[in-house]
Amino acid sequence: TVEQSISNPNILYAGTATAGAWKTIDKGDNWSLITQDLYLNGVYALEIDFSNPDIIYIDGGSEGVYKSYDGGINWTVIGDIAFTSLSHSIKDIKLHHNNNQILFIASSQGLFKSIDGGSNFTQILSGNFLEIEFHPNSADTIYFIKQEGDSTLFYRSDDGGNSLTLYINGWPSPNIGDEQKRTEIAVSPASPDKIVALT
Repeated sequence: TVEQSISNPNILYAGTATAGAWKTIDKGDNWSLITQDLYLNGVYALEIDFSNPDIIYIDGGSEGVYKSYDGGINWTVIGDIAFTSLSHSIKDIKLHHNNNQILFIASSQGLFKSIDGGSNFTQILSGNFLEIEFHPNSADTIYFIKQEGDSTLFYRSDDGGNSLTLYINGWPSPNIGDEQKRTEIAVSPASPDKIVALT
């Protein structure tokens, strides 16, 4: 996974499947490893604070979520005891567009929301969640992907993630004996009401 800072486009962070997380301050010409002091290989999700590129969140494997306030020099495991006591496999981390205290986590243990920068989390739904995307023009409209059995489900929230509605019209439904266990979705400001799904 790769994310670029909104407030400083020269800064990017990358998570890898087997080599931790990396940072560049020159748009990718040079990279430095920022997880060398963590017992961590795979980093499948990361998020950068939109106002400060030194504040970042990364998937911490079974530990949950790591947060850094200094660009990856030091790390803290975040979340309350109920959240950190779970063995997570985190696939996506997303910050609210306008409020950097509101954080969403897509985990194998459910969909979680924090309103205090990750100190505490509330579970919105249980299950194995894979991805989160915000509508480009509305922080209240959020899309979620959940794996259930041999297929994935598409949910939409229109109230900032407080409640979710399942949409099935046209969504892929595998036949008996087939499976469709992964989905990636994307949105673009160029066509804000369009959602593209690779399933």
